[in-house]
Amino acid sequence: MSCGECCKSMRITSVLSNIIAQHGSFAEASKYYSYRGMRILSPDTATDTLLIEIDIPCDKLTSDNLCALHDKPSVKPLICHRYPWFPDDIETCGYRWK
Repeated sequence: MSCGECCKSMRITSVLSNIIAQHGSFAEASKYYSYRGMRILSPDTATDTLLIEIDIPCDKLTSDNLCALHDKPSVKPLICHRYPWFPDDIETCGYRWK
């Protein structure tokens, strides 16, 4: 597996209503975060959540887009083990379990 797209950015789940309360509107929050190199993704009013994405690559991602921890499960973070199993995973992920 050589992709690494999910390792090139970090996603943080946040509370949509809190973000809107802090910034006055979704548009203002989006503008604020964009000026800091962040993107707001997947706002969901039903669950009151959104994702904040930041381009911070994992320092364990090698230059050929492989995980340096792939064969070291005892030190590999849980979230890395679970990809791409959950709805917040990147939609364009080409990896598929067999």
